Amino acid sequence: MLQVTLRQLEYAVAVADHRHFGRAAEASGVSQPGLSAQIRELERRLGVRLFERGGRHVLLTEAGRDIVERSRDVLRGAAELQVAAAAHHGSLRGAVRIASIPTMAPYLLPTLVHTLRSLWPDADLVLQELRTAELVRAVEHGELDLGLLATPVDTGGLRVRELAHEPFVLALPVGHPLAIPEPAPVRVLRDLPVLLLEEGHCLHHHARAACEIAGPTDRTVVRSASLSTLAQMVASGIGVTLLPVSTVELEARPGTDVVARPFAPPVPGRTISLVWRETDSREVFFGPAAGVLGDALESLLAAAG
Repeated sequence: MLQVTLRQLEYAVAVADHRHFGRAAEASGVSQPGLSAQIRELERRLGVRLFERGGRHVLLTEAGRDIVERSRDVLRGAAELQVAAAAHHGSLRGAVRIASIPTMAPYLLPTLVHTLRSLWPDADLVLQELRTAELVRAVEHGELDLGLLATPVDTGGLRVRELAHEPFVLALPVGHPLAIPEPAPVRVLRDLPVLLLEEGHCLHHHARAACEIAGPTDRTVVRSASLSTLAQMVASGIGVTLLPVSTVELEARPGTDVVARPFAPPVPGRTISLVWRETDSREVFFGPAAGVLGDALESLLAAAG
């Protein structure tokens, strides 16, 4: 009888992902000699060579590509088996891989993690940042379990749960004539040089939509890959930008030379949503958690506003 262990399959997948035995060993929390020995034993038991060793990178053989993809399926099945068993005990256990888009991660993930740890004390939360298209693809392919992003966007066949609506504020440099406490009508954007994130961020599209509501303008420019850089450019007097209200405490805090002014109705904004695969056996946990997360984010946004 063929004796192949899940650990050996995990190591094979790690080598395939990293294309390097040393990095795969580090990511797996094992020594490189130990990982290499397990890979050799796996190849011996299967009777096929999985990797071409040599040069600076490790390459998959034709048999290796097939075996690694089948190994991913086996590992997903094993994880679902553990989850199904945990569900009978009323708790979620094991790794839950979560990604957030960069314009949410520094500002919303701490609340999300605090809430989920209280809900799932036995789960191991694994976090990362990805842009929207990459996040959706990773969840669809089973590389991630949950994704925090802004909708509406193309989420394919994923289950989408709206958590909260987040308003935008107008970020201006200190001393700007419009840097006053009263809410600003959206139409002021048509006469201002508006700085936006570069293409690929969903916030770019949501902010541009607000500018289009304001009316025709040729003064909208794309400048930056991050909200922090945009805020610094605003402080330098290069232009103005739209910030989600959750970012104000960090990006427009006292001393940054940035003033955040609220918008008058209709207030532009974005919808914060959670996505996952409908076929994930842990949906029994994800659905209720989304409701609790929504309440936590609503409280955070109300305080920020």
